Amino acid sequence: MNISNLAIAFFFAFIPAMGWLVLYYRKDAKDPEPKKAIAQTFLVGIAMVIPFIFLRYVIIWLNLSPLFLSGLSGTIVFALMEEMAKLSAAIFVVSRHRMEFNQLIDGVVYAVTAALGFAFMENLFYLSSFLSSNLYGENFVYVVAFRNLGTMLAHTLFSGLAGLIWAYAYFSKQITPFSKKHLLTFELKDFINREILSLHIIRQNILKARPSRRGGHEKKVLVLEGIILATFLHIIFNMTTSLELFGKNLTFMAVPGIIGGFLYISYLFTKKLNTKILKVV
Repeated sequence: MNISNLAIAFFFAFIPAMGWLVLYYRKDAKDPEPKKAIAQTFLVGIAMVIPFIFLRYVIIWLNLSPLFLSGLSGTIVFALMEEMAKLSAAIFVVSRHRMEFNQLIDGVVYAVTAALGFAFMENLFYLSSFLSSNLYGENFVYVVAFRNLGTMLAHTLFSGLAGLIWAYAYFSKQITPFSKKHLLTFELKDFINREILSLHIIRQNILKARPSRRGGHEKKVLVLEGIILATFLHIIFNMTTSLELFGKNLTFMAVPGIIGGFLYISYLFTKKLNTKILKVV
């Protein structure tokens, strides 16, 4: 790999990631998270990309690219795996800084930070590969703009919503605080039986900015639904940026959603979501 190309790719991937990170971090100015915890979350988000790189090489080596690296099935599988990886990075760090996790909005902050680490590493490999193909000029400018203003921002929106739901599950007073061992495990029967109640909690508690106090809902199921929501939005984004209709790319259709999502996440920081919750039960 050409060192100069890697350095250029690093610059155009890292600077935007830091810009978005500072922007989100300053939105939580009333009770900011420790910079050490934020840095750790960003680094763990970076580390989460490594298994995907290894998996991609394995798929290519086994000649399974048509099945897993293209088409709707590949889009769904990788979108789900990416959203689980990003949220898991945030959960991993919070489990070591639990005393700092004291607001609902903190779920958004940590999830967004992990997403930016993930997106930075993803962009680094994408841009370095693009430069190695010797395609310079306007195409490179377009790719950099799209990857950093489109894809990177989209990653933060998907993970931000999943992080918000995770925070509600964490602070809600139904079961016990999350368990690292069992957080993302569930039984299909339990998931189906509680689906209606899950939607009730999302509608009555999450949208109204207050943790749930009613019993009978598994936190891990609510967290899983946050991941599913993020995955669904991720799939829609990937489809709109890769499909064509009447010979015209549909990327422009994703722009209103990205702008609206960013405004919504920004709005969350102005609500009472940034009020400290002193007791976690």
